Amino acid sequence: MGSIIGRIWNGLTWLRVLVLNLIFVFVVILVVTGLFSSNESLTIPETSALMINPTGNIVEQKRPVDPLAGLLNTGATKYESETLLSDLLAAINEGASDQRIKIIVLDLDSLQGATLAQMSDLGTALDAFKAAGKSVYAWGDSYSQSQYFLAAHADKIFINDSSIQVFGGVFMTGLGVYPTFYREALDKLKITTHIFKVGTYKGAVEPFLRDDMSPESREANLGWLTVLWDEYAKTVTERRSISRAEFDQYIGEYDTLLAEASGDASLLAVQRKLIDERVSPQQWVEHLQDIVGKQGDDFNQIDFRQYLSATRPPMSAINPAADKIAIINAKGAIYDGYQPSGNIGGDSLSELIVQARKDTTVKALVLRVDSPGGSASASEKIRYELSRFQNAGKPVVVSMGSYAASGGYWISATANKIFASKNTITGSIGTFMVFPTFEQTFSELGIHSDGVGTTPLAGAMNPLSTLNPIMKNTFEVAIRNTYARFISLVASGRGMSVKEVDAIGQGRVWAGATALELGLVDGIGTLEDAIQSAATLASVTDFQRYHIEKQLTPKELFLKEIMNSETAASIIAALSLNIDTRFFQRIKVEFEPYIRMSESPGIYLHCLACKIQ
Repeated sequence: MGSIIGRIWNGLTWLRVLVLNLIFVFVVILVVTGLFSSNESLTIPETSALMINPTGNIVEQKRPVDPLAGLLNTGATKYESETLLSDLLAAINEGASDQRIKIIVLDLDSLQGATLAQMSDLGTALDAFKAAGKSVYAWGDSYSQSQYFLAAHADKIFINDSSIQVFGGVFMTGLGVYPTFYREALDKLKITTHIFKVGTYKGAVEPFLRDDMSPESREANLGWLTVLWDEYAKTVTERRSISRAEFDQYIGEYDTLLAEASGDASLLAVQRKLIDERVSPQQWVEHLQDIVGKQGDDFNQIDFRQYLSATRPPMSAINPAADKIAIINAKGAIYDGYQPSGNIGGDSLSELIVQARKDTTVKALVLRVDSPGGSASASEKIRYELSRFQNAGKPVVVSMGSYAASGGYWISATANKIFASKNTITGSIGTFMVFPTFEQTFSELGIHSDGVGTTPLAGAMNPLSTLNPIMKNTFEVAIRNTYARFISLVASGRGMSVKEVDAIGQGRVWAGATALELGLVDGIGTLEDAIQSAATLASVTDFQRYHIEKQLTPKELFLKEIMNSETAASIIAALSLNIDTRFFQRIKVEFEPYIRMSESPGIYLHCLACKIQ
């Protein structure tokens, strides 16, 4: 009986794999056909609306995608995709000078998440678009907090009058940091977690030590969160011509105000001047038709992805002899070794910097840092290669994205110049180490570890034994030394004394605007500002932007093109097995840093408390 069941199961497994492979081949054929046919027929109307309709999360660098995994998708495809910030900026900037583009339409319903720093960069680009004499309209069924921050830059904000979204209208909650704490669970599992840290405010280790946030962490986190929230409120109130008191009342008394509006959230948003007009979908289309003309039953429009395909070649032509400003992305947590896109590998990123240094046509480097930190050893490897680049007579300019904290600041500290957004989260100058041991856990199960060694350190790293006192002292000395090196690097790079750095260090997190006041960055600016600064420092006026990335294999390049296409996204969405695994994905993201630290014990420069909710 068991043999028969086994054979049936093996047969079903074989059939499942076969079906998935056939589906993937089918997707590839359709996508390739679609790509070639669409490129041939794509035209931009003489008067057109440029659709800025990002899906999923806005990111600096996309994570690698497993095509077959897409077929076992979570059932929320549009929310799991990613949109490159650089693509959105490129489309908006190109549209500003394109006479065919009369208006930008912000369709933000499928935008799941973006940081304030990313939204600020997009807002700056939209302001430049309007400065060219063009208009920006926003349209949606409802607006989340991040969606509305971008929509606030529009000349007019519209909402679907028939929307029945639970949080229809404009729903804002403020900013918060709510880490998960594990101490009680660790106690129940009898796991002994040995913590070594330097920094009064190094809250990254608190989840192992406490069941709640410490007063010091509360003070520090509320400080930088308040700076960011004030910037959000300032943007909205100035754009919508409302007072800060009205803004605060809308959020603080939302339930009361909503009841007074008979539960109609979109009506409330109009009453409070956050939305300009409630219109039906048909009225919206007709309004746009009056501006840009008809396209069948719709208005003349072009998706920003199609627009980029039509206005720029797939691969930028690089003149081998031209002077270049190299641009390298440092996106994600920092780990040792080689890491895929979405994380930073000490070895993989260092190799890109070496490549830039050895290229005689590269005159300067712009490092785009978007990282909460990670491994101290990997961070130092990257910083060392940056110093070699500088020693070769080439300047390094750092452009900070949403995060440049802990290890992210370590690799930035000694750059010739540092630019940040007002809403960048940076600082977190502190160090820690986590080393769990499981002697009590296994003892409860009746499992014990014992033996002999030739030296007092033999077996010192055995996780089934109590932590060796010599190793404990070793870790403490190493942690203090790493912190001393951290503040020394910052002092040297920023032209400050060690004492001054220590006073603003101690693991404390700062918003970009505050970091400028403290001298941790040189200016508030975008990636383009950093590029222009690098060119000035390198004394070059005529140069090419040269993006240096990990070289993909032909197979990887092919899969990337396939998975980046809209055709593939729609097909995979249609064929998805619709297995909802979002909860497990969230758990994975939440625990990944701690799992990595447990698997690879070492000194970490990581701002785990920087994640805003």
